[in-house]
Amino acid sequence: MKRLAALLVVIAVLGFGTSRGYDWWNYNVNTPVSSKSEPVVFQIEPGELPSQVSEDLYAQRLIKDRNAFDLYLKITGAGSTFQAGSFLLNRNMTLAQIVDALQHGTSTQVSVTIPEGFPLREQAKFVERSGLGKGADYLAVAAEPSWTASYSFLSSRPAKANPPLEGYLFPDTYLVDPGDVHGLVKAQLDQFGNVFSTALRAQIAKSTANRPAESVESIVILASMVDREANTSTDRGNVCSVYYNRLKRNMRLGVDATLLYALGRLSPEPTAAELELNSPYNTRKHTGLPPGPISNPGRAAILACISPPKTDYLYYFTDRVGTTHFETNQQDFERDIATYGLSGS
Repeated sequence: MKRLAALLVVIAVLGFGTSRGYDWWNYNVNTPVSSKSEPVVFQIEPGELPSQVSEDLYAQRLIKDRNAFDLYLKITGAGSTFQAGSFLLNRNMTLAQIVDALQHGTSTQVSVTIPEGFPLREQAKFVERSGLGKGADYLAVAAEPSWTASYSFLSSRPAKANPPLEGYLFPDTYLVDPGDVHGLVKAQLDQFGNVFSTALRAQIAKSTANRPAESVESIVILASMVDREANTSTDRGNVCSVYYNRLKRNMRLGVDATLLYALGRLSPEPTAAELELNSPYNTRKHTGLPPGPISNPGRAAILACISPPKTDYLYYFTDRVGTTHFETNQQDFERDIATYGLSGS
C-alpha cells in the first residue's frame, strides 16, 4: 500500500490527473515498444548507474519513456539490484519484464545471431564467427540422434532425415555460455517450439480454403523454400500460394533453391547441365516437395505457409531490381521475364 500511495503522489506531482496518470503509467509499464520480436543484446557495465541504464534503454528503443522507467525503479527499488553483464532483451518485452531481466545478467555469455533462411551448414559459419565455438562442433551436436526424443515437433521428420535438425534450428539472437554449442542447439529447438506452438500445430492439421491439412514437416519444408525465395511479407505469402497451387495441380515446383541445396551452395543459379541432375531435391525434375527442408525458416515464412493468401498464381520470378512478379499462366510469365529481366542476368 505504501508503494501504491507513493506512486499516486509522484504522478500527482508530475501534473497528471488520476485517470490520465494511470493511463500513462499503464501504457509505459505494460505496453512494449514493438509487437514484433526484435531481439537486442544489451550491456550493463560494472558500476553503471540506473540513470545511465535508463538512457541506454531509451536510445536502443527498448523503453518508451525514461521518466516512467526511472519512476518504476524508485517505486520497486529494482535499480540497486541490476547486474553487470550481457542481456538478451527484446523490443516486444514490457518495461516490467525488462527490469526483471536486468536483475539476472551473465557477463561472460556470447551473443550469437543467426539470420533467417540459411541451411545448417551456413548457420555453422555464423556460430564460428560469433566466437562461441567451432562450426564443426555445432554440426556434430546438431547431428546427435537424441534430440528427436526430446521434442514432439520432430516426430514428423523422416527417420533417416539428413541433416536431422535441418529446418528446426530457429534463426534468432541467442546469449550462450562460451563454448556451449550444445546449449545453443537446445535454445534454437526451444525457440522453434515457442514459435511453432501447440496451437499452431493443431491449426495446420486442419485444412483451410487456401491449403490442405499439413504436417509440421511439410510446413517447415515449404517455409524453408519461401525464405530462400522471398524477402517481403507480401511476397512470402504469394510464393507459398504458388507452391500450394502447383502441388494441387501435380505440377513440378521448379524451385532452383532446392537444387542449389543439393549442390551445396547458395549461389550462383544452377547451370544448364546442373538442371538435369537426377536428385530428389531437383524440383524441376521431380514432382512434390523435396525430401526435407532446405533452410531454417523464420517466423514470418512459417506463418505465411500456415495462412497463405488465396491466389491463382502458378509462376513467379525476381527481376533485375529485386521486384518479384507473380503470374497465373506461362505466357504472361515469359512475357514479363522478357520485359523486366531476371535477377542475376
